[in-house]
Amino acid sequence: MTETLEFKDPHKKQALRVQTVRKGDLEVIKHQRKPRPAHIKQLTASIERIGFVTPLVTVERDGKFVIIDGQHRFTAATELGVKEFPVVVVPDKLAVRMMSFNVEKDLNIKERCQIALSIYREFVETKPSTKEDDGEITDAIEHFHYVTVGLAYESNGRIAGGAIEGVVRKCDGVLDKPLSEAIEIRQQRAEQVLESWKLIKAVEDALKEKGMWHSMVRYQIIAAADPAKRARKPQEFEKAFPKFIKKLEELAESPEKVLRQKVDDAE
Repeated sequence: MTETLEFKDPHKKQALRVQTVRKGDLEVIKHQRKPRPAHIKQLTASIERIGFVTPLVTVERDGKFVIIDGQHRFTAATELGVKEFPVVVVPDKLAVRMMSFNVEKDLNIKERCQIALSIYREFVETKPSTKEDDGEITDAIEHFHYVTVGLAYESNGRIAGGAIEGVVRKCDGVLDKPLSEAIEIRQQRAEQVLESWKLIKAVEDALKEKGMWHSMVRYQIIAAADPAKRARKPQEFEKAFPKFIKKLEELAESPEKVLRQKVDDAE
């Protein structure tokens, strides 16, 4: 029988448990990104040299131990044939919050949006009546516009999120709605983000046909259409984004206006 050690963390006095767990009883929380081969190779070499000395952090769910910190170490040790792992079992309520702290910080915009959306969906599934602006939710999600852009990525993984998220960020704040309603609003907003992306591409393609394209033209298109580029206060999405789309439609009809934008702005 596996020995366990129960104790409380020294600051919050939360109940924790240390024990060993068989590999077959472990699984990785779903909103971890895919391990990088180079990182796994480094960890494998490290474990070969010094052993597996840092426990995994897990929560216990439905008879399984779900890894919320240590995915890469788990993968590397599994490749070495490790069958049992030391784990720290923390209260389930900490799972999503810890994930927001423990994801790697060098994520690209698509990865940040995908993780934010996955965390958000877990809250929607488990606490649908909780308002989006509840402290537990806002602690776990760094930027709520990542959720909206994440929904857009689900429909079109080729959008340039890094280019368009600046516009979304200005007008897509926290909603004073239960999560069950907020997710529907964000889905509608994601559809508008996709519509704007189609129009940005249309303007870009039109400029290419006219021989007016350059490497930064996409950002110039967005700047020319952004209705909130001089705004000092957060904007309301349902007012600002339709204006953004309308301006992009106008630019699609007369793409050369994009290149005159600096002159027009100065007048």
